[in-house]
Amino acid sequence: MNAPQDAQSVAGESAETRRATLLAGLARILPDTAVLWKAEDTVPYECDGLAAYRQ
Repeated sequence: MNAPQDAQSVAGESAETRRATLLAGLARILPDTAVLWKAEDTVPYECDGLAAYRQ
């Protein structure tokens, strides 16, 4: 596998640290409204929407 970083350095990071790094990187290239990361922002996307098509 082609890991972009040393596997040991990534394994030592906490999930919160990796999330913060990812969000900071995305914030540099995307508008604030394009990055949904809070639980309350992502809840509407937990469903695939097929329930709306049931008859």
